[in-house]
Amino acid sequence: MSPARRAVAAAKEPPRLRAVLWDLDGTLTDSVRLVVETMNSVIAAHGGPLLPYEKVGELTGLPLDAMFRLAWPDISPSEVEGYRVEYRTRYDAVAIPATRLYRGARTVLRDFHTAGLLQATVTGKRAADCERILRGLGIKKDIDVYLGGDSAPRPKPAPDLAQYAMSRLGVSPQESVVIGDSAADLAMGRAAGTHTIQVLWGFSRSPLRDAQHSVRTWRELRAVVSALGGPKPGILGRGGPLRS
Repeated sequence: MSPARRAVAAAKEPPRLRAVLWDLDGTLTDSVRLVVETMNSVIAAHGGPLLPYEKVGELTGLPLDAMFRLAWPDISPSEVEGYRVEYRTRYDAVAIPATRLYRGARTVLRDFHTAGLLQATVTGKRAADCERILRGLGIKKDIDVYLGGDSAPRPKPAPDLAQYAMSRLGVSPQESVVIGDSAADLAMGRAAGTHTIQVLWGFSRSPLRDAQHSVRTWRELRAVVSALGGPKPGILGRGGPLRS
């Protein structure tokens, strides 16, 4: 094939996947329960009604204000700020040290990095908390950009956080995939024009509307990423057990 024909053929091919944008709680880390417990500890300390796991879990990734308003619909901005500070103090002291990666996450993060995929976090947590957690878990070299809910003007499900991650990584929406476990994660990805993959081991255990793909295992996740055109399929699709 002549160089000109190769150029035309290459132009017709869809863009290859270059970047993975990861949610944290319920996707990389088994920590939704820790969010719920910390939230309820603050609420209980002020005499509020404890919130069921399902209600808090479905809001994980959204601003803390939304969770506090489940307990106190008429809460004032000053009270929200006070409870937010208390939540973060408790979370720093108890939840962050207890946070663990899902089994299989470490291997996939490292293999994606080795394969040449860029990786960023797009969590609702503060960026500094996310970085502290993941660096403490020994995967600091595999994440290129740590972003959180305080990194963009609007929280999930608005596209701002994913768009900012892509701008930092220098990639297009067609070259990116958002991987998350909640409706807010996937709606953010769809609004930003990225591919979307829902993991079914986090909060939501059934496929959601904005998920282009849903996976139940890390092996299935590798296969979908490979099918989206990720580099080095021999690495992304390798067999054998996954160990975190």
